[in-house]
Amino acid sequence: MTMQMLPWIILVAVLGVAVIALAVWALRPRPAPHQAPLPTDWALTARPVFNTDERRVYRLLREALPHQIILAKLPLVRFCQPVDANDVRYWYDLLGANHVAFAVCSANGRVLAAIDLDTERGSSRRIAQIKQSVLNACRVRYLRCPPDRLPTLAELQLLVPHHTNTARAPQAAPAPSHSLHEARDSLSSTVANRRAERTALWQDSTFFQDSFFAPDNRLDGMGASDFGPLSGMNGDRADSELPSDDIGGVVVDSPRTPNPTRH
Repeated sequence: MTMQMLPWIILVAVLGVAVIALAVWALRPRPAPHQAPLPTDWALTARPVFNTDERRVYRLLREALPHQIILAKLPLVRFCQPVDANDVRYWYDLLGANHVAFAVCSANGRVLAAIDLDTERGSSRRIAQIKQSVLNACRVRYLRCPPDRLPTLAELQLLVPHHTNTARAPQAAPAPSHSLHEARDSLSSTVANRRAERTALWQDSTFFQDSFFAPDNRLDGMGASDFGPLSGMNGDRADSELPSDDIGGVVVDSPRTPNPTRH
């Protein structure tokens, strides 16, 4: 019995060793893929972003929608994203190489419409279906036109219906608001009131009454006072020192403090 089971035991042992060896080989660290060295001579030259037809469409878009942002050759993955984050790789592989010729965007970067040129050497039916499905899912209007039948300015403006009124012509500078007029009137009224108050306070102040800016009314009642003139000063001398034209004082703009008299 033992001799009959020996071949099977050997076979199971060999299979076990083979499975272990295969697992070790599969789990071994793989070396980084070899990258090609950078070229020493960059044999490249610049080329225009637009061809002749694309340049015409771009000018039409700028004229029809001057207040919108026009982007060229915008990839689909730039303005859409998958609902499930686990499907990023699938959608990137499906959409990564596709783009629209022109994208009309709002000021905050939201794509409002997309335009493609329908050329004979254009994309395949599959790519066209992918673009149409993506733009429909993102609620972006899509226009595909041949180069020899470009849309008019009015047709391009209809692509962005919510912004048509602001895009037809540049708007004039807004007139001053009602609040600005109210603020200006309030400021003028405040300045006038302050000036009136300052004048009234200046006229009614004790500084105006007790200084040399006003006639000295105390001299008018000198003769009727119970107190006589100071010693050494008679009435004739006092009368001779008074001006003959009854002017008691002169008003000047800025009072000057008299210098103290040294004895």
